[in-house]
Amino acid sequence: MNNSEDYRSLRPRNSLLERADYNGQIGEIKIADVDWVFIQGSTFRSLTVEIINLVGTGGITVLFEAGKKAGRNFSQKILKEGIPPEEVPMWLEVFFTEGGWGKIKAQADFANKTALVVIDNCATARLVKSEEPTCHFIRGYLSGICETLFKTNVECIETKCMSKGNACCEFHAQSKR
Repeated sequence: MNNSEDYRSLRPRNSLLERADYNGQIGEIKIADVDWVFIQGSTFRSLTVEIINLVGTGGITVLFEAGKKAGRNFSQKILKEGIPPEEVPMWLEVFFTEGGWGKIKAQADFANKTALVVIDNCATARLVKSEEPTCHFIRGYLSGICETLFKTNVECIETKCMSKGNACCEFHAQSKR
């Protein structure tokens, strides 16, 4: 993809990988002029587990805050490219699903400042067994997006998690009024 193309060129007519720009001379992949790094899902899940094992419950906060920053960056970049806020959930679906994070459906209610995100085959929960939700990074990511879109602090709760035996992971975000 050349640098003159923007997010609009990524509409679902082509997959993200078909639109990727790989520079073998420097070992870099860019999609929509943003650099990407591909890692195995098991590596990301191991990283998550080890952070929590080493830092304890503070590791959950680390993962959440890292996700929140990444979600803010994602949404700010898209909005800067001229994508209307109402289309950001669709872009989240494209990037997450085609990025291998799972099959995602996202809905936002801008009037009430709420969002519902459902992820089938969630990358952070697949192949994991837990009594508590495990998708701390994604919960933070969604919080960062919603805070950017709604221009207010939000609370994002994972109400279902595959790691707990649910069929999908489900996140509810709402403005902290």
